[in-house]
Amino acid sequence: MKILGLKSLKATLKKLVKKYGPAKPSVVVGYTANYAVYVHENKSAKHKAGKSAKFLEGPARAKSKQISDKIEGGLKIGVALDDALLLGGQQLQRESEIVVPIEFGALRGSAFTAKEKDADEAAAVAYSNFKSIKARSKR
Repeated sequence: MKILGLKSLKATLKKLVKKYGPAKPSVVVGYTANYAVYVHENKSAKHKAGKSAKFLEGPARAKSKQISDKIEGGLKIGVALDDALLLGGQQLQRESEIVVPIEFGALRGSAFTAKEKDADEAAAVAYSNFKSIKARSKR
């Protein structure tokens, strides 16, 4: 699932791409658990305090300034644009893992962040981790 429409973050990233390079690299942040979309979109479910649906979208919206600052900070110290975007994606992943509903432990383990060109491989590794966690929880 991709989070789109985060206007302020997108605007900042657009400026950074203009300033630091003609290429339009991108980063993917996601969850590979087969029920991730259901949990993410099910706002009527009851969760423990601090945990919620919209566990990826919520932090992306709430932390867009910090994520933009992380990316810009990387660029200021000479990190390549695609690596700076990866830093921002990793921060988003960490923030989202905090609010992933605790009753879905394997879901948290299925999170991944990767440059778009590496996303399929990263998702496969995350899915393998998810399956391993699920198998251990059934023992």
